[in-house]
Amino acid sequence: MAETSIIAVLSALRPDMTMALVLPSVMAAVIGGWWQGALVWPNFLFAIVSVLLSAFAFQMLSAYQDFQQSLRSEARPATDLPNSAFMLQQNGILPPTLLLNMGALLYTASALCGLWLALFAGWPVLFFGALAFLLQLGAVISPVRYAYRGYGMGELGVFTAFGLLSLVSAYYAQTRALSWLPVLGGLPISLLVLLVVLSQNLTTLRRDWLIGKRTLAVILGPARALDLNVVVTMLAYASILAVTVLTPLPLWYLVGLATLPLAMGVFSEVSRNLTAPEEAVRLRSAALKAVFWTTVLCIAALFISRPG
Repeated sequence: MAETSIIAVLSALRPDMTMALVLPSVMAAVIGGWWQGALVWPNFLFAIVSVLLSAFAFQMLSAYQDFQQSLRSEARPATDLPNSAFMLQQNGILPPTLLLNMGALLYTASALCGLWLALFAGWPVLFFGALAFLLQLGAVISPVRYAYRGYGMGELGVFTAFGLLSLVSAYYAQTRALSWLPVLGGLPISLLVLLVVLSQNLTTLRRDWLIGKRTLAVILGPARALDLNVVVTMLAYASILAVTVLTPLPLWYLVGLATLPLAMGVFSEVSRNLTAPEEAVRLRSAALKAVFWTTVLCIAALFISRPG
């Protein structure tokens, strides 16, 4: 029973999604270290751990709120993938209050890391961290719950909280300076993270439609949502070209384009209407691999081109 509970909690944490949400911060911190010649390791560790804990907490609270949404009177009966946190709650294996409490605990730990980081790097990291925190909570906690209201607000909120704000905060923690460099340099990674989120929403499209969660996948339908995924993918890789030309980042940064076949190839393997659930899972898997390996290659490019 204890082993089942541990597996259930790990499922709710969704480590693959969490890893993706942390990568923009890693990228921005490395850009900051490259810009000034060396990484400030204490600042790097506190910045990344803070984002990691908040990403775990966000996954917990999202899983909790999804299940609560399914209990509303206007929601229709819905199911999900067998080992998902939604089904584990529905089957009584994973208590919803456990998710709520663990989410609160993880956010508290994230805030403590943020406070320590502020002691090292200065108060602006608290400002950016607080904005990201409010965006994350507002997405899933009543009465706001803007991730459930449609118009792409949920996807935009994740892109802003874990993408743009994390880029600026992690870079500032390294350099104590504000700049457009981390935003531009980390934009390809943030767009690929957005692709992961869009792909995840495709895997839960039918469930979200039944419970009344208005993601872009629900609003657009599978065919147009798939088109949106293609556009975001193209923008991500086009931005690698753009930032290499428009910023001081090294020419080696173009190595990030090597993952383009991995990200784009999957679109030829799935039907336009995603008739089988496994097709949406395949899209998410390809997006996760693309963002991970693109980040690795771009970081390697910065280390190769580091002065001295």
